Amino acid sequence: MNKTMLQNTLFATLLLSTTPATLANEGIFQVAVVKGSIGTADITKGEVALGIKKLTASESSKDFYDRKMNLCVAYLQSTQSNKSESACTEAINSIESIKLQNSKVRYLTSLNYSNRGVARYKQNQLTAALKDFEFAVTIDNNPITAGNLQKIKQLLPVNNVEKIAALSD
Repeated sequence: MNKTMLQNTLFATLLLSTTPATLANEGIFQVAVVKGSIGTADITKGEVALGIKKLTASESSKDFYDRKMNLCVAYLQSTQSNKSESACTEAINSIESIKLQNSKVRYLTSLNYSNRGVARYKQNQLTAALKDFEFAVTIDNNPITAGNLQKIKQLLPVNNVEKIAALSD
């Protein structure tokens, strides 16, 4: 990807939109998609299958970071949710390959780890999900990452057991 295309992608990515993830537990987490990118309008309108079709059909943009991030979220909200973790990991690898490490890149990286945390939670990988949410907050403590971390801590059985044990002491 040339430098101008990368800068344009990062600029577009800064215009993030959040959409509730359609998970068990009534959409308790938030995920981030890239506003103005391929599939975004479809995903945010709930037309996830159409968004996935557009994201996977566009050969010219398959390597772009924004496509990977949107595909991660689209898979999360689809019947193909088993593909979400790998799509989220591709988005993480893509953003982490950028040598530029400024606050915008850290913000985007944290959102990608948070998105993957949601994917892992949905696959019942609770420890891995918690680690992604915690890492996301250490990269950039924004409302989405902080909120998702707080929510998973409330849901984890281990935390509930620890609270009960503390009360009994």
